[in-house]
Amino acid sequence: MTDISVEVAIIGGGSAGMGAYREVRKKTNRIAFIEGDQFGTTCARVGCMPSKLLIAPAEARHRLHALPAFGIFSDAGKVDGKAVMKRVREERDRFVGFVLEDIEEFDPAHIIRERAEFIDEHTLQLSGGRTLHADRFVLAVGSSPFIPETYAPAGDKIVTSDEVFYWDDLPESVAVFGTGVIGLELGQALHRLGVRVRLFGRGNRVGGISDPLIREYAAKTFDEEIPSALDSKDVVVRREGNHVIVRYHNGNAAPQQERFEYLLAATGRISNTLSLKLENTSVPLSTKGLPMYNPETGQIGDTHMFIAGDANGDLPLLHEASDEGRLAGENAANFPDITARQRRTPLAVLFS
Repeated sequence: MTDISVEVAIIGGGSAGMGAYREVRKKTNRIAFIEGDQFGTTCARVGCMPSKLLIAPAEARHRLHALPAFGIFSDAGKVDGKAVMKRVREERDRFVGFVLEDIEEFDPAHIIRERAEFIDEHTLQLSGGRTLHADRFVLAVGSSPFIPETYAPAGDKIVTSDEVFYWDDLPESVAVFGTGVIGLELGQALHRLGVRVRLFGRGNRVGGISDPLIREYAAKTFDEEIPSALDSKDVVVRREGNHVIVRYHNGNAAPQQERFEYLLAATGRISNTLSLKLENTSVPLSTKGLPMYNPETGQIGDTHMFIAGDANGDLPLLHEASDEGRLAGENAANFPDITARQRRTPLAVLFS
């Protein structure tokens, strides 16, 4: 016998989960809103918002270098790393606070602060020991940074964007692996704030740019400003005391070796659905173990489950997560009646 029974269970309390909750609540009061960690969007806590807070002082300092061309000279380029990170954390916490204020408006009787995994098609095992039965589910569990095994020797000197914005001070040096949104934004910001940075990429790929001429131009532009190895090969990472040693080839050049205080893994994110034990259900999974879903309905296969936000491994963007959450919540609430909605034109911006 289950301990809790509801019509709709929403797993995950970020942007997608919050959007789903608002839609489901229009139809029923028998809701479970499950979050085993922290409520609030990835974007506000460890994503695009604090990233811009770090970029802002980096850009301000960078502009000082252009002043002499206008006949203006200034020595005010010294960086107080502790002051920079203090402001980043305080403003980030203020942004997160706005999200948490929204959560306070939700019915506390619906909120379950436990982790969950599937026992079968309609039953969750909660980390507190209870079980929960739901007629329908919305999976909005978000994603986590992916760290390749080859970086493992760096141990606790590996950081991701989930940790950077909790720093008390700027480090002396960072090896940034990954040339997507996270790697480019954080790598350039740290470089412009005086941190010794080397940007590591593969095949001269930059920011997901597909046009070969634009990609070549972008790679050249970044390489002119930031020490880079955009065609790194045969990378070997090892630990030496409190530092990380990176040995690598860049293109056809001779092998090089460099010492860093930290290794920033900006090598993508993976869906947290992998921890839900979906193998105990009949939902269709891709070869990567991710739920196969219809992006215009949020429905997984033809099941009673829906997915939204970063969990689907598609477009990890705040506005997409909000849209998907509302769509999944609406369809979960009205199931088996399903509404398909045309998605926005894909749009992403790299602030660099």
